[in-house]
Amino acid sequence: MNPEPQTRSHLLVTPALVVGIAIIVLGLGLALDNFGFEYSHLIFRFWPVILVVLGLVKLKSCQGSCVGGYVLTGLGLLLLLKTLGRYDIGEFVGPVIVTGVGIFVVLRALKHQRKSTSEEQPGENYLQGSAIFSTFKNRQQSQTFKGGEVTTMFGGFHVDLRQSAMESQNARLDVFVMFGGGEIRVPEGWDIVVQATAIFGGIDDKTVPVPRTAEARPTLILTGLVLFGGVEVKH
Repeated sequence: MNPEPQTRSHLLVTPALVVGIAIIVLGLGLALDNFGFEYSHLIFRFWPVILVVLGLVKLKSCQGSCVGGYVLTGLGLLLLLKTLGRYDIGEFVGPVIVTGVGIFVVLRALKHQRKSTSEEQPGENYLQGSAIFSTFKNRQQSQTFKGGEVTTMFGGFHVDLRQSAMESQNARLDVFVMFGGGEIRVPEGWDIVVQATAIFGGIDDKTVPVPRTAEARPTLILTGLVLFGGVEVKH
């Protein structure tokens, strides 16, 4: 009996999860305000914590350049000090740099200890990419495409799968988009199943529907979260 595939433990905390929790907390705070508790002002005061957490998640999961994670973490810390309004930001530049170096060392140590299956690694079979205040472009030509994951915040992505073929009958592409957008090009004949959630955004499937036949066709399943952005799928 083949062993069950390992769980991707490093994906338990994702940018989509952080944003979702933040929205829930905001909603609860606004609801409590209606009952006279007046907690929403604390939420708006500490909103930069979201940027800090997003930056740490980015640093923990990055495979290549981690500049975006450092930028989000540092920016969130500085904005948090500013919103508190009690301290001179200049006095904390040194400690923030030291703390950032410490976080970098810890995350590198954790990354070396993390166990991943081969298909979780970026390569010609499994797509992984991110764009933080930038643009990510990738053209897949693998004939054993297994799926992937793309993250973009304040940026965009372009994924071209027209020269690819799936290893099995379906593959999952997980997308997280926040204040950005992306385009996914797929071969003709692929079925598209959208299971992603869109909040103040959308996923537009512009592929041409193919009449159903008895023969099963490759199916690309889109999952994830689109927040204040959009994703377009076309041939």
